[in-house]
Amino acid sequence: MKKILASFALLAVAASSYAAPLVTIGDQLDLFFKGAVMGRWDSNVLLSSANKKDDYSVTVRLGVEADYGRNSKFKANIKFYEDINRYVNYTSLNSNLANVFATASYTETVWTLTTNFSYQQVKQNTSTINAPTLVRRDLYNAGFNFAYDFTEKMFGEIGGTWYAERFRDYEMTYSDTDVYSLPVSLLYKVTPKISVGLTYQLRYSDFSNGVSNAALYGTDRWDNFGGVTVRGEIFEKLSTVIYAGVMNRQMNNADSSDFTDFAFSARFDYRVTEKVTAFAKGYRDFGNGAQRQSSVNTGCEIGVTYAMTETLSAVASFGYVNTKYKLIDRDDDEVYPRVGISYNPNKYISLSANYRYLNNSSNVYAYNQHLIDLTFNVRY
Repeated sequence: MKKILASFALLAVAASSYAAPLVTIGDQLDLFFKGAVMGRWDSNVLLSSANKKDDYSVTVRLGVEADYGRNSKFKANIKFYEDINRYVNYTSLNSNLANVFATASYTETVWTLTTNFSYQQVKQNTSTINAPTLVRRDLYNAGFNFAYDFTEKMFGEIGGTWYAERFRDYEMTYSDTDVYSLPVSLLYKVTPKISVGLTYQLRYSDFSNGVSNAALYGTDRWDNFGGVTVRGEIFEKLSTVIYAGVMNRQMNNADSSDFTDFAFSARFDYRVTEKVTAFAKGYRDFGNGAQRQSSVNTGCEIGVTYAMTETLSAVASFGYVNTKYKLIDRDDDEVYPRVGISYNPNKYISLSANYRYLNNSSNVYAYNQHLIDLTFNVRY
């Protein structure tokens, strides 16, 4: 522990002392240096139910950010960083992981186009990824959303997303996944602050590798969702985004399984005072596991943020997720309370400390985990 804290302190001082200067090119493009040092204690690194391993780790994050469009209809932002992860005891878990995040938008009087892309290298386990070591995989996300105002009160949106997961370890155990979705919404402004409408989404999931469960779960599946949408400030200080309706899943497995269920996604934000903000969110949707499992996931989270001063803030929340698997006898209940505090003395640096507890109660794969994080961030 002393080694971790010492390394954390030395790297934090070095990062703040030698932060690269801000570079501006023309009147549109800004370049930033981004760095962080993170110290962590993890009580169950592998998320194991039987062979629990606790360890300390240090992550040094080095990256850059480009921000374009300060005075333009076209805006873009690109971030790249490399995480250098080092463990104290289980050095075989060490890794260097790259990350890229990009967004772009173009705005006209009656229409707006937004796009996003991300690539993440991750090395971690989950409730459906359990192995005697951390499992390495690549995650891709890309999408767009086009919004158009037909009249002063009526507008529509159409979008598309792509999510992909590529396993670099245990390729014959876990399946690579591609998920494509196409959401369409038509909304009407009931008041200047509230919009209601209809939404439909088509989603397609395709699997490859990890063939052991192909007969049970199939090679692909189709999801259809249709429902109503409510957005905006429904009361003073209370804003929301709600999707609620019916979802159907058709699986290309040996039994051509077909499931229909209620689905929703909702978030509420309430400004209690100038310093206190409360939030609540929930969802219910079909899910996919790492071995092609099909499930219905129902979750919620409530929390509060408190701005104690202009530079010091705190957050506390409690989350719960139920995962009910289809075609097999498995039911998981997961809870994850957390508390955190952050200090932002200026726009260049920030410090934070967080604690999270995770408990997955399951009739198949139960585990729990304690996480303590200390993070120092630099953006210059």
